[in-house]
Amino acid sequence: MASGGMRGVCTVCKEVPKYRCPACRDPYCSVSCYKKHKGNSKELRNLLTNPHLRQLLINIDQAEDKETLMKSHMQEPLFVEFADCCLRIVDPPEKENTLDVEG
Repeated sequence: MASGGMRGVCTVCKEVPKYRCPACRDPYCSVSCYKKHKGNSKELRNLLTNPHLRQLLINIDQAEDKETLMKSHMQEPLFVEFADCCLRIVDPPEKENTLDVEG
């Protein structure tokens, strides 16, 4: 059973799925359903509840030299985890994106 949905149905529209979300492995059937699904990343939502990460993001937003500060924040494991999560959402690994369909 996939997390957050029944195995064999799209977690968005309940149709027959062809793919799996690379981040959470929930099934989905189309690009439009994937776009709706990916906006609800539980992993990203959980990371954003961390006050330390929120402060790092505020610091970057308010900094004059955002690039330099972002490079220094990339030494923080929490910030790297956040960046990786964001990248998985916007650019999922292609080979993990299909379901093994029998028949």
